[in-house]
Amino acid sequence: MTRENSAEAGKAIIAGTDFSGNATQAARAAASIAKRLGVPLKLVYILEELTAELAITNDPGIYDPLRKRLREQAAEIGRQFGIDVEPIAEPGFACEKLIQIARVHHAGMIVVSALGERKQHQWLMGSVAERLAQLSPLPVLIVRDGARIEAWANGNSELRTMVGVEIGSTSKAALRWASELRAMGRCNLTVTHIAWPFGEHFRLGIPSPVPLDSLRPELRELLIRDLRAWASEVPGAAEASFNVSPGWGRIDFHLAVLAREAQADLLIVGTHQRSASARLWQGSVSRGVLHNATCNVVCVPRGEASRGEEMGATFGRVLVPTDFSPLANRAIPVAYGLVAPGGTVHLLHVLEKAGEDARNVTERLRALTPKGASAKGIVTEIEFTQEENAWTGIWHTAGRLGVDAICMATHGRSGILRTVLGSQAQEVLQHARQPVVLVPPERER
Repeated sequence: MTRENSAEAGKAIIAGTDFSGNATQAARAAASIAKRLGVPLKLVYILEELTAELAITNDPGIYDPLRKRLREQAAEIGRQFGIDVEPIAEPGFACEKLIQIARVHHAGMIVVSALGERKQHQWLMGSVAERLAQLSPLPVLIVRDGARIEAWANGNSELRTMVGVEIGSTSKAALRWASELRAMGRCNLTVTHIAWPFGEHFRLGIPSPVPLDSLRPELRELLIRDLRAWASEVPGAAEASFNVSPGWGRIDFHLAVLAREAQADLLIVGTHQRSASARLWQGSVSRGVLHNATCNVVCVPRGEASRGEEMGATFGRVLVPTDFSPLANRAIPVAYGLVAPGGTVHLLHVLEKAGEDARNVTERLRALTPKGASAKGIVTEIEFTQEENAWTGIWHTAGRLGVDAICMATHGRSGILRTVLGSQAQEVLQHARQPVVLVPPERER
């Protein structure tokens, strides 16, 4: 987000205003960022009256006093910050119109205040900020304390930034945007993940007792490891601080509390941009953060770039379980084919019988290593664990090792037969966070 890559950040910044004190503060914050990036600022006022468009058609001069006020504010901000500020006044619905204007001007960001002068809109149909966070294809900065943004953009202070993440592409877009802030000014970046203690202890097979309000040290280390590995593909993210905090209930509430305790200047979250009906059922972290946070907030949409990156993912570490049957062993060469040169394949056997000899298991697993694996630079690691069910052993081991994918054989059953007989592969598929590659039995062609 430096001047050199401002073409990527966008050719302009859009700031919405309604002339309220909060909106003016947001416009000043937008101006300070525009100056830092060397891009123009568009100061936008939306005429939301239902008859505005008709009134303008019948009497073009009816809103001249308002346009004059907008021009005066734009000129004043431009003079104070030494940048070009273009006033834009158009009729329409604020959220949709701001997005439309941003697209027309190839903008890189929309900036609004947390609350304007029409407070009742929050209760009737959601605030403009909230709707923008859910619908905008561009990052949206919601300003609560513009002075902190100004001081940072002017180079007078460090920006204490927290990015709340879940391990996924939506959060990775938010982390990438947060990391780019460092190219613009001094930032103290903390990557924060909220973990449900019971769920994470169960997922990784860490035995009881499970603390209700904290994470056991070995679990915290594993979660931090996974968080760092997930963030490693984002340039500059390795320099951030990483924090995993226990939490029950709504993630947005915990993020808002942590940001307040850390005295963060800016809280950044990704947006799924679900439909209205889906949000009613599934909730929205970004929406909750907007309501609960006391600092400035940026909502970053997932974007097409992150979708493309998912398709280009490669596997560095693959777990392949086997019970030594011919069917299960069919997945082993497939697993080695999935791993990039220099990667690792973890051969796993789940000891469901207490009498099994671990040494014998190790030798049998090593004997299954394909010839030529070492020549390709692929490392083989032998794993075994004692569990009552094979699928839980696979699931827990995959989590503890932090593998990129699981490759396993399946009977290929479907429908009623699968329901009656059950399927270890089906259970792994339902519970695993990693991609699961299923290898069907050999059939005649």
